[in-house]
Amino acid sequence: MKQTLSRRFLIILAFVIGLVWLTACNAQPEAEPTPILPPPNVNVGQIGTPVGGDTAISPTLAPGDVISETAVPGAEFTPEPTPTLAATATGMSTPAATPVTNPPVQAITGSPLPSTSRDLLFLADGAFKRWNHRAGQIEVLLPGPLPGERVRENAGQWNPAVGDLTDFSVSADGKRAVIARLTASIPVTRTNIAGDDHQYPDLDTQHELWFMDLVSNQTWRIVSRVDNLAGLALSPDARHVAFQGSSLNGAYAVRESGEPVLHVYFLPTGGGTPGMITDVAACERYCGGLVWHPDNNLFVWNDNTAVWLQNLAGRESEQLISNRPFNEQAPDIANVAVYSPIAWANNGRYLLLWKGGWEGGNRAVFDVPTRALVDVPDSFVYVNEFPTEVSWMPDARLFVLRSETGTGTFQPRAELWRFQPEQNAIVKEESVVLSNQNVGAAGGQHLEDGRFAYVLFASDTLNTEAGAYHLTSFNETPERVNASPPVQFLPGTASAAWSTDGYGVVIVSQEYGRVYYAPADGDYLYDVTAVLGAEPHHFHWQPEIVVP
Repeated sequence: MKQTLSRRFLIILAFVIGLVWLTACNAQPEAEPTPILPPPNVNVGQIGTPVGGDTAISPTLAPGDVISETAVPGAEFTPEPTPTLAATATGMSTPAATPVTNPPVQAITGSPLPSTSRDLLFLADGAFKRWNHRAGQIEVLLPGPLPGERVRENAGQWNPAVGDLTDFSVSADGKRAVIARLTASIPVTRTNIAGDDHQYPDLDTQHELWFMDLVSNQTWRIVSRVDNLAGLALSPDARHVAFQGSSLNGAYAVRESGEPVLHVYFLPTGGGTPGMITDVAACERYCGGLVWHPDNNLFVWNDNTAVWLQNLAGRESEQLISNRPFNEQAPDIANVAVYSPIAWANNGRYLLLWKGGWEGGNRAVFDVPTRALVDVPDSFVYVNEFPTEVSWMPDARLFVLRSETGTGTFQPRAELWRFQPEQNAIVKEESVVLSNQNVGAAGGQHLEDGRFAYVLFASDTLNTEAGAYHLTSFNETPERVNASPPVQFLPGTASAAWSTDGYGVVIVSQEYGRVYYAPADGDYLYDVTAVLGAEPHHFHWQPEIVVP
């Protein structure tokens, strides 16, 4: 999506987005301040008021918030029961060393690749690629342009070239995907109407959307043109895709600044034979936060005005939460709160949100039936080296991985929190200190078998507690299963993504431009940069794919 941001503010956004390997936006001159938008798991505003240190109480919703009793009209939400755990004092663990405390780094330059248990999807060389765990090699699923033809407008490493695959979304079973290809990039001039009418260069883009069967590798073009694509999301069952853009044919409205007015669309994929495209709504200022509901019939999104719920069978989107953007007529920066969806809990009623403020942001949880809206305590993100990570567990509890204490010192911790909407509260149930060393934590993952996984990073190789870890439970000692490369303690320089079975983890060292693979057997730490291709990003581990 296109926004007018200050140069300083854009740098902050690029730092946070680097955590999740997303493409950053083009630099633009100073204009009306706007909230930082959320990456998928790094989430501005005030933190929930703590009660006894372990409970956060919900703020009151803004007047005018309208919501139905449940997200699905006529349906009743029945969350799955989960055990109630007694709150525990913060524990302290001493990591156990692996048989090889710091295994050697082995550079991989060709096939066969190291053993993995799952396929890994990613973008590199402008192409959509797969690390095939059975074949032990990198496959090009959809090619990008030829190397000599990858020419960028407004040359910069974050600008894709015409012909590049720029984004993708995968179904829950891993068998289908929708991929976006950039087909045109047109230089234009915008006007900074919020400042001094300064004009600045920008790009209008055109994309096409492809539907792919990841079992047969067949592809179908399902949308021939989307102007200024701002986001896409495939439903869990792969039957529908939602996306955001300014038009489907080049005829779109523009604001006074020259920025295009974005719309929300969806269409049935038809297994490659698409149905009719529905124009859901025009966004106020920008579009974001496309997230499908687990039942496949609903999705949420946000603009500057509100968070909205769209039922595929309904005509108009339903407002869930009112946003409070910056208002030049009443510039109260402490009141700024722009919510954007991140993920639904499995029970279908809790929605994890990014709460964007004047600068920085934190996470919040919203309950559809009761309208409870609660900040996740101490989840603020601004320019942190290792931002706090918040994610759902299958039983609708929150797994929180944080690196810093309230005083700004490093002391990585893992925590489990339970949302109690009837009390407008989030309660901490368990907590464990993962290290007292000067290390940062990233890549928190609740594994399929109930264990947890994470990576601790240090700035040098002498810190023996840096490494990849498995944690069976919060009252047991973590197992150090591999090493981690040294990283600079700067925002957005290190990130990690575990396969959901815990077999291995991809580690990205952004500062040094390296990508590593650390298998849990701890024999080697593999540098796989050379085999992935240029500018690898958007890593997605596939589930175990069952083909009848």
